[in-house]
Amino acid sequence: MGQGARAQWGAVFTVATLLVMLVSLVPNRLMPRLELLVQDGYYLVRGPLTPGAEVVVAAIDEKSIDRLGRWPWPRNTLAKLVDRLREAGVGVVGFDVVFSSAETGSDNDLRLHDALARYGEAVLGYFFHFSAQGLAHLPERELAGFVRTISRSRYSGIKKAPGVSLRKTPLRRAYAVEATIDAISTATPAAGYFNFQPEVDGSVRRAPLLVKYRDQVDLPDEDDYLFPPLALGMLRQYLDYPILFWLGDRGVEKVALVGETPAEIPTNELGEMWINYYGPQQTFPHYSIVDILDGVIPREKLAGKLVVVGATAIAIEDFRPTPFDVSFSGVEIHATIIDNILSGRILREPAFSGWWLDFLGILGVGLLLLLIIPGGGALSGGIVTLGLAGLVTTSHYYLFSRYGLVLHTVPLLAEIFICAAALYTRRFLFEEREKRYIRNAFGQYMSPVVIAELIRDPAKLQLGGVRREMTAFFSDIAGFSSISEKMAAGELVEFLNEYLTEMSAIVLKYNGIVDKYEGDAIMAFFGAPLDDPQHARQCCLMALEMQERLGELRPAWQARGLPVLRVRMGINTGSMVVGNMGSRQRMDYTIMGDAVNLASRLEGVNKAYGTAIIISQATYEACREAVEVRELDAIRVVGKQEQTVIYELMARQGELTAEQARRCARYDQGLRLYRQQQWDAAIAVFGELFEADPEDGPTLTYLERCLDYRISPPGKEWDGVHVMKSK
Repeated sequence: MGQGARAQWGAVFTVATLLVMLVSLVPNRLMPRLELLVQDGYYLVRGPLTPGAEVVVAAIDEKSIDRLGRWPWPRNTLAKLVDRLREAGVGVVGFDVVFSSAETGSDNDLRLHDALARYGEAVLGYFFHFSAQGLAHLPERELAGFVRTISRSRYSGIKKAPGVSLRKTPLRRAYAVEATIDAISTATPAAGYFNFQPEVDGSVRRAPLLVKYRDQVDLPDEDDYLFPPLALGMLRQYLDYPILFWLGDRGVEKVALVGETPAEIPTNELGEMWINYYGPQQTFPHYSIVDILDGVIPREKLAGKLVVVGATAIAIEDFRPTPFDVSFSGVEIHATIIDNILSGRILREPAFSGWWLDFLGILGVGLLLLLIIPGGGALSGGIVTLGLAGLVTTSHYYLFSRYGLVLHTVPLLAEIFICAAALYTRRFLFEEREKRYIRNAFGQYMSPVVIAELIRDPAKLQLGGVRREMTAFFSDIAGFSSISEKMAAGELVEFLNEYLTEMSAIVLKYNGIVDKYEGDAIMAFFGAPLDDPQHARQCCLMALEMQERLGELRPAWQARGLPVLRVRMGINTGSMVVGNMGSRQRMDYTIMGDAVNLASRLEGVNKAYGTAIIISQATYEACREAVEVRELDAIRVVGKQEQTVIYELMARQGELTAEQARRCARYDQGLRLYRQQQWDAAIAVFGELFEADPEDGPTLTYLERCLDYRISPPGKEWDGVHVMKSK
């Protein structure tokens, strides 16, 4: 495969990979939905699991509603339920309901309070609002009361790394809470929030084990802002030992149950635990509340259990879709979380996961396809594509079912099929269009106007040239030899290509022609093949934009550990020969002549004056209305007898600051004194300018000259022209 073909294959691969990365790594709804569908498939292939025996559900079901009436029931009914559970020896009871308003016309709230107080092992539920929208109707006084109520359930086992502030730690945040009224909640301090944040498909896959709420409330310390879900509230009560959280700058680092048998709970940085569903609705034992009240349920089925009280009746509509069931009750989600933690069967993302793992996976499978498909046949490529997709899916399922690992499958599958499709499209539709590559290759070095001219008039590809007034440009990186010695060859080429690409784009923007590159040097010209009366202006504006772009690039280069480039530029306008020169086998559209050589010399003259851009008098006269300059000197370059007045190109017309303009005027005064051989007066002027700006190269140059000439004057025959000693 030729270099051009490899470049095109690589371009196709790059575009496909970037497309997949863009869709998968940028927030969107498509990828998460597809990923959830794949995860559902893993569950279905794995099949149901049997939960432990510790958790049961006390169901507000249709049978209970038929006997006891519509929900919500009178609080004395729930008081009787608590007494029955206490008598049955239940370990902990948790309420997946909230009693946020008083029951009027009775003392039923007091009866429920007393029943909870007698039991002592109940965990109340409260409801968090995870969005700030639609909360205007909630009275601030009521919210403040609810905050005081739930503050009794807050976490106390928070281990923060030094300097970590909870106000800056990325955690799930709630914006309001509806909790049980004080008339009931004072019976027990144990509580937890029972609602969930669903995924894009409405399912609940992850449960935050702590939520940050109401930073602005004046609570005793920052730890008071973190609250548990109902499941962990019940576990804290049941196990009677704490749950500790370790927080760092990026969020939750570790969650652990600390007791006789310490166990770590895997979460992500937001403190979210993946829920491992065991099966469809009623995978856990469900007991109708009316049966519990009637004493129908044997004591041994309740004794020592964690009992979650919640709705399973369809009319109450507390359902979420899961991989096994489209209508899975919220109360059973709490039961699943509790059993996941007790049994250790929690799904987890690998410790090394993250966006960069997705990136490496996408890149890896794309490169594999790039290596295989271009060199093989259609059938073999199809087999490889399907085989690779099967390998990814099978390996991810194995890790899920065997070790409980959750990996992102869809980005890899998308990369496989999109990259394969892109590579095959390139193979079958574009391989016969190799002639376009030639046009694109010319476009890398010439302005589009040149390409258009050559297409219009192929005779211009013949040997020969014409003489015309043009502007030549040369640039060179200061100290490039030293830079190249400190960099590896590959790194140097990559860096140099990046620099040349940026600069060449600016040349083309101003309709210039990139004549050639000589190492780090750029040679360009303006005014051919199409006539352009503004060629000098275009070249000068281009040089200024190049320096501006370099200023923008330097911080990024420096941050990457790359050298900070300083580039010298020389510009001259004059009569030049332009045309295709070379042999019939190889031609270059280029320029030559004395005016071209002078532009090259001026680039080197920058070293003597500490400047960045030097233009000749001919260039300045051709575009003086468009630029700001200051006269540098009258010089004789190596190999020439006639003098040349040179200028430092400083800015576009009108873009000098007032201070810069003042210094330029003062500089011109010093230059006149220098040419009049008034050394002391010139030293005073340049000394003043040097104190104001020690980095100004021309000022330092003239200050040193004046000091030397004051000791050894040049004589009466001196014409003020400086003779350059080197190129």
